[in-house]
Amino acid sequence: MSIRKTGMALWLAMAAAGCGAPNAYIEPPPPEVTVSNPIKRTVTEYLEFSGMTQPMETVEIRARVKGFLKEKHFVEGAEVKKGQLLLVIDEETFQIQLDAARTRLREAQAALQQATVSKSREVARARVNLSESEVRLARQEEQRVRGLFQKQIATESDMDQASSTRKSRDADLESAKANLEQALATYETTILTCEAQVESAKIAVQNAQLDLSYCRMSAPIDGRISHINVDIGNLVGDGQSSVLATIVKMNPIYAYATISESDVLRTPALTKFGSESTDSEAEPVPVELGLASQNGFPAQGQINYTDPGLDAGTGTLRVRGVFQNDDRTLLPGMFVRMRIPVVERVDALLVPERALGTDQSGQYLLVVAADGTVEYRPVRTGVSVDGLRVVEGQISLSDQLIVDGLLRARPGAKVSPKTEPAPATVSLTTGAGRR
Repeated sequence: MSIRKTGMALWLAMAAAGCGAPNAYIEPPPPEVTVSNPIKRTVTEYLEFSGMTQPMETVEIRARVKGFLKEKHFVEGAEVKKGQLLLVIDEETFQIQLDAARTRLREAQAALQQATVSKSREVARARVNLSESEVRLARQEEQRVRGLFQKQIATESDMDQASSTRKSRDADLESAKANLEQALATYETTILTCEAQVESAKIAVQNAQLDLSYCRMSAPIDGRISHINVDIGNLVGDGQSSVLATIVKMNPIYAYATISESDVLRTPALTKFGSESTDSEAEPVPVELGLASQNGFPAQGQINYTDPGLDAGTGTLRVRGVFQNDDRTLLPGMFVRMRIPVVERVDALLVPERALGTDQSGQYLLVVAADGTVEYRPVRTGVSVDGLRVVEGQISLSDQLIVDGLLRARPGAKVSPKTEPAPATVSLTTGAGRR
């Protein structure tokens, strides 16, 4: 019974207290937000795209003669120098062929020398001279006998004999002249034939020397060599050109990429590359490159080729950059990131990425006015640079942008701003990516 009385007393006391004056409303303090000012810098806008590396030169080492592979003078996968001996095919057969060709050359030269010193022309010419003397003598004898015959000292038989002798000597002279012409013609033909045989023998020697030289295969370029495709002791060059190894030149190295038509139009330097107005003194098109595992674009290079036109099927332009690769970081076949400077924006305003908000109207910034009131400022965003974003709109360097606490701030309400240190200086060479 005492417990019931005690509870009733407590209830009456609480009721009496509730009937007193009401509690006064105390407005909560403005939410605390972190603010920062925009910064102004010169920013280069870049066109970013992906590409793939390819070696500057690729050379296949082939067997150009048929033979047994005898020697190997390189380490597979290692660097080789231009002119370095790589492989040797058994040379004995080709050396024998060269010796035989040289012997045939000496035989042809000897035949030419023998034909040159031939006396057949002189013998034929002497025979002509002798026949001419005999003809003159026969004619004189005929004239003498005719004179005696007219004086009736010589008989008709003597006259016939002298005339017959003269005619015989004329015939001998014609025959001697014909023999001389034949000797001259034979001499010239023999000389030409021997000279041709000498030239043919020289060509055979050159071919044999060439075949022998093909037995020793050297590196035509500097580069890295692949594994050997045929083991030592095997027959190579049998019916086709056997690829024994491959050398790729990796320094400098190429990087190929395709760029869309819209991006090409944004990059005037690409459309002018290779035109008549571009000469050797024209400013090259710079390009930067980075791997997926790297931050930024550490490799610097130049665009040294663009296709003459866009691919009609894909609407893209193929470009090629060349980069130094002294440390061999870039390997052929790698996917890489590349970028080309498009335009330089002087005195661009940059704000932290986290200060930007997005609604149905687009992106905006919340600015703290002098009286602590939050203002809504719509902006147009540009490229991103190291965690900052280029913006355009009703923004000035003196504006205090809310960078932390966006969810606690609303336009028209007051906030308690706390200043954040200014962002680090942006390098003039830091590039901006695609929007």
